[in-house]
Amino acid sequence: MKHVIIDFDNTMGVPGCDVDDGLALLYLLGKPEDVVVEGICCTYGNSDIDTVVGNTRRICRELGLNVPVFKGGASALDPTSDAARFLAEAVAKRPGEISILATGSLTNLRGAAELNPAFFSQVREISLMGGITETLLVNGHVLDELNLSCDPQASCQVLGAACPVVDATAQACLPAVFTEDRFARELGADSWLMRQAKAWFDFMTVGYDMNGFVCWDIVAAAALVEPDLFTMEPFDVTLNPRILQVGYIERAPHGAPSSTISIPHIADPEAFRTACFSAWKRALARFAPLPS
Repeated sequence: MKHVIIDFDNTMGVPGCDVDDGLALLYLLGKPEDVVVEGICCTYGNSDIDTVVGNTRRICRELGLNVPVFKGGASALDPTSDAARFLAEAVAKRPGEISILATGSLTNLRGAAELNPAFFSQVREISLMGGITETLLVNGHVLDELNLSCDPQASCQVLGAACPVVDATAQACLPAVFTEDRFARELGADSWLMRQAKAWFDFMTVGYDMNGFVCWDIVAAAALVEPDLFTMEPFDVTLNPRILQVGYIERAPHGAPSSTISIPHIADPEAFRTACFSAWKRALARFAPLPS
């Protein structure tokens, strides 16, 4: 059983914003025999911190989920927050027991380490989503990296943490494409989750001429819980905040400051999608009935 704190920039259901953080939470909730979600920390990234916090509390309310939600800093200049304090205290109380799923900017984790200097050695493991290993293309469109570039100093600290670190880079997530047709068929065209995702499907159709989306953050969540879905690549990453300003994950040249992380590569995309839909269905069944 893993005890997980999720730190994310959840905007699932917010028009024009990504849905994958919320799907990562639902994936964890659909694995109750493997995971206990101990707390939810909100960070900026997909939107401003107030939007993320308000939207996360709405989702918890609609699900009937009784898990504490903590507000993080509003920017890289604001590392000390309720979320950082919760992370620091939770890990200090239970060293070696708490796993962290981090799928947004990493400022809250930097703040936790400032409050508790032993933080990164006391965490059991960190699974995060972020970083690019080359130019990121989605259906012919060049995308900027978001998560690691938001706070490169924090990203440098997390990648260099004393605990095991798994990083689902953007390129590693590209096979995790979910189509609108599959969503509707698996979950129901008028289901609560389909309604949360519909605006994002529409956005991807108009903006990227793509019938679906890459579900980035779910890769980091699944790597934490179902590692057999992946092949893990040991990767010596350069620890350089200047490079991380653009979210670039560089294979460390000899002599550069570095740390060894693991990058999860999806072994079988269809098996991965099947596992995700199974977990989402179980999560929705746990919290039915949901608002119409």
